[in-house]
Amino acid sequence: MRYVIFGNGRVGANMAAYLRRLGHSVDIVTRNDAETHRDHCLRVVQTADIVAAAIPDGKLPAWREAWRDLLAEKTAIHFSGAAAVEGMYGYHPLYSFPATLVDAAAMEKIAFACPAAGPSFQDVFPGASNPSFVIADADRAFYHALAVLSGNLPAFTWNQTAPSFEQLSERAARDIMGVYLQSLVDRFLESPADSLTGPVARRDETTVAANLEALEKAPALRRLYEAFLDAAWPDFQRQDFTDSI
Repeated sequence: MRYVIFGNGRVGANMAAYLRRLGHSVDIVTRNDAETHRDHCLRVVQTADIVAAAIPDGKLPAWREAWRDLLAEKTAIHFSGAAAVEGMYGYHPLYSFPATLVDAAAMEKIAFACPAAGPSFQDVFPGASNPSFVIADADRAFYHALAVLSGNLPAFTWNQTAPSFEQLSERAARDIMGVYLQSLVDRFLESPADSLTGPVARRDETTVAANLEALEKAPALRRLYEAFLDAAWPDFQRQDFTDSI
């Protein structure tokens, strides 16, 4: 198969490398290429079997419109989890890509969310053995919200707590948090719907109250903790702490 991928960011670069390892031909078009070497871009699009856009969600409709005539007889895809764009099919890799290329073994394990009305995953990526699942267009926004909550929210919390861990321990956050965070992933894999541990899970009122009091000196972290409590233990009584900050 011949592919052209618009965008050379983390997703575009990794998908290009993966497809090449599967034996396919891939051309990458950067934003500069599209602006200054349009004739070349026209040629690679014309000869491609699959045209993919690895660009921000908000730019997809304008990109589709700009290339509408050439894409009329092509299979056009994007890698967004939330967007539904007329004339395109979405194949979303449920993964947080690093700045460097992911190795082949890891790429093969990434699950892809595929469109309900469109080519199958195997039709679009022949030879790939990734797990895949179908998401209806009406459910894409909900699916992506789940991805944000399950992945980005914990990452944000880790980022917010890492400086305090370093200050308290005088050690690099990755050295003292890495094994702990991996243990949380391990508990999730053991029991995906019931892996919460700690004082909230065991309904330890004394410890939770002490946590809240200690976090008075870090209001942003306390607000995160309180939001967690509201969701995981909504009937916890914060009588002595509600108005303290």
